[in-house]
Amino acid sequence: MTDPTAETHAEGAEAPKTATEMDMARKIWLAGVGAYGKVHAETQDAVEKLTHSAGETFEHLVAMGEEFEERVRKSLARSPEIEKAGQAVETAAAKAQAFSAEQKAALEARLGKVRETVTDTLAPWNVPAMAQAVEKLTAQVEALARDVAALKAARD
Repeated sequence: MTDPTAETHAEGAEAPKTATEMDMARKIWLAGVGAYGKVHAETQDAVEKLTHSAGETFEHLVAMGEEFEERVRKSLARSPEIEKAGQAVETAAAKAQAFSAEQKAALEARLGKVRETVTDTLAPWNVPAMAQAVEKLTAQVEALARDVAALKAARD
C-alpha cells in the first residue's frame, strides 16, 4: 500500500518547511551579509591607513629614488666606459666644428669666385662705370683738341 503523503510529494506539491530549515536559511543569509560587512570594514580601514600614509609613502619613495640615483651617478663616474664616451663626444664635437669651419671657408671661396665671374661678365653693361669712362674720354678729347688748336695757332 502506498502512503498518501508520498503521492502528494510525487505530484509536485511543496512540503511545508520546518522552522529549523527556515532558521538555517536565515543564518546562511546572515553569514553572507556578515562576510560582506567584514570585507567592507577591512577595506575602509585599509583605505584610511593608505590615505593617511600616502604623503609619508611618497616622501619615502622620493628619498629612496634620490639615494638610488646618487649610487648610479657614483658608479657611472667611476666607469671608464663613461669617460671614454665623454671623450668620444668631445672629439666628435671638435671634428664637427672643424668641418663646419672648413665648409664655411670653402663656401666663401666659391662665392668669391662667383662674384668675380659675375662682375667680369656684367662689367660691359655697367652703366655707371660706362658713364665715368665716357666723361674721362671726353676730358681727354677736349684736352687734345686744345693742344691741336694751340699747335695750329703757333704754326700760323
